[in-house]
Amino acid sequence: MSSEDRSDTRDKCAVCGGYIDESGRCTQCGAIGARADRDMVHSLKEKEGATAVASFDIFADEAESSGSELEPIVRWLSGSSDEFLHEELIRQDDEAAGAPEQNPVQSHQEEKSGEISAPEGDEVKELRSKLAEAERTINSLRTEIRAIETVSVMGSGEIESKVKELVRAQADYEMKLKEAEKTVSDLRNEIKFRDEKFRELEEKLRFKEEEINRHEIDLQHREELMKEELRKIELRKQEMGSMKELELKKALENLTEQIKEKEEKLRASEKYLAQKENEIRLRENALIGKEIVAFEELAVSELKQEKVKSGTPRLDDLLLGGIPVGSQIIIYGPSFVGKEIAINAFAAEGLRKGVPLIWVTTDKTIAEIREEMSLVINSYAEYEKLGLVFYIDAYSRAIGDTSIVENAAYLENSSDIETINTMVEERLKSIGDIVEKKSYRLVFRSVSSLSASYDVRSIFRLLRPFVAKRKKDRCVGMYSIEKGIMSDQDVQIVSSVMDGVMEFMTDGQNNFISIQGICETQTREKIKYTASKRSLTIGSFTLGHIK
Repeated sequence: MSSEDRSDTRDKCAVCGGYIDESGRCTQCGAIGARADRDMVHSLKEKEGATAVASFDIFADEAESSGSELEPIVRWLSGSSDEFLHEELIRQDDEAAGAPEQNPVQSHQEEKSGEISAPEGDEVKELRSKLAEAERTINSLRTEIRAIETVSVMGSGEIESKVKELVRAQADYEMKLKEAEKTVSDLRNEIKFRDEKFRELEEKLRFKEEEINRHEIDLQHREELMKEELRKIELRKQEMGSMKELELKKALENLTEQIKEKEEKLRASEKYLAQKENEIRLRENALIGKEIVAFEELAVSELKQEKVKSGTPRLDDLLLGGIPVGSQIIIYGPSFVGKEIAINAFAAEGLRKGVPLIWVTTDKTIAEIREEMSLVINSYAEYEKLGLVFYIDAYSRAIGDTSIVENAAYLENSSDIETINTMVEERLKSIGDIVEKKSYRLVFRSVSSLSASYDVRSIFRLLRPFVAKRKKDRCVGMYSIEKGIMSDQDVQIVSSVMDGVMEFMTDGQNNFISIQGICETQTREKIKYTASKRSLTIGSFTLGHIK
C-alpha cells in the first residue's frame, strides 16, 4: 500500500475510531453523524462518572507495567485507536502485497507463550476482570452516544411531537389509573355491602338452625312419648290375652251371619222391585198405548184445523190456537235462556199424541238429548221403543263417539251435509202410514253449529230444499240458532226460507220472547217469561200490553 493511502484524511468516528462514509455513518460501528468529535466522548465520560475512568486508567497502567498481550487493546481503548488502526491497516496491506509482517501483539504473545500457557497469576485475572468492566462501561457510553446522535438528528418539531405524545400517553395513563382506582373503590364498597348482607344472612340462618334444632328436639321428645304409649298399649293388648280374641271371633261370626241374612233379603227385595218395574213398565206401555189412541183423534183434528199445539199453553194462546201446520220456525236467542225448553216441550207434545219425531242434531249427542227429554216427558224411552223417535246424528262421529243407537242414522263424513235430506226421506218411507195420517214433527239442533264448518251459502243450499219438502209434508219444524255464532245478515239469509222466528231475549235479570211472522198473534211485543228444566211460563198479555 502507498504512503498516500496510509495518510488518508477522511473523518474518523468519535466512538470507535473507524472511518465515516459519505452518508455520515461509521463503517465500523454504524454510528450516525459521528465526526471526529472527541469532546462529546469526553463529556459523556465525565457524565458517566469518574469511577469508570479511574478504573480504566488503573487498568491501563497495570497493563503497561505488566507488558502483557492486552497492551494493544488498552492502547486502542485509551484514545490511541487511530494509531492502532493505522498500523493495522498497514499490516493488512503488507499481507496483501506478499510481505507479511508479524503483529506486535502476536509476537509478544508468542514470546510470552511459555508464561501464558502456565497457570495465570492473580494479577492477570484481576487485569482481565478490570478489562471486562471497562468494556461494559465503554458499551454503555456508546449506547448513550447513539441515543444522543439519534436525538440530534431529529428535528425540533418531531421532538415536540414526541413530547406531546408522551404527555398525552401520561394523561391517558393517569385517567385510566383514576378510573381503575374508582372501580376498585366501588368494588370495595360493593364487597363491604355484600359482606354485611352475608353476615345478616348468616345470622338469620343461624337463628333458623337453632329453631330447627329446637323443633327436632321437640319431635324427638314426642316420638319417645308416642313409643312409650304404643308400648303401653301393646302391653294392655297382651294382658287382655286370648279371651278378647275369642270374643272378637265370636262377634265376627255373628256379623257374618247377619250380613248373609241382609244380602238374602236385599236380593229378594231387588227381585221384587224388578218385578214391580216390569209391571209398571207394562202398565206404562199400556197407558202410553191407550194415551196415544186417546190423543190420536186429537192429532188428526189438529191437522184438520191447520194448527198444532206447541206444548206451552200460553204460547198457543199467543199464537191464537197454536202453530200453523207446515210451519218452519227459527228458535233464535242466546244460550241458557230457555229456548231449548220450548223445543223439548214441542217435541214431547207430539209424542204424547203419537206423532213421530225426527231429531237432526249437530251439537248434542243422543244421550244428552235423552237426558233433557226425560225431564219433560215420562217414559221417553218407551216412545223410542214404539218407534216414534228417530235420530239423525251429525255430531257423535265428529267427536269420536262410535257408539250405535237403535233408530238412529249417523253422518260419517261431516263434510257431506246434503245426505241429511236423504236420511230424513229414508226414515219417512219406513213410517209412511203414520206420517200420512198424523204427519210428523222435526227438530233441527242446531243450524248455527253448521256455520263452524260451512259458509252461509252452503247452509242455504241445504235448507232451501229441505224446508220446502217439510212444508210439502205438512210437517212442523223448529230450527235453533244460537245468537252470536252467525252474523245478523246470515241469520236473515237463513230466515228467508222460514215462516217465522221466535226470538228469546234477556236483559240480565228478566227473559223475554217475541214472535216474528209465523201467523197472527195477540201481540208482537216482548213478553216476559220464566223457564225451568221442564217448561216455560209466559206472562200475561192483552191487546199487545204486558200486565
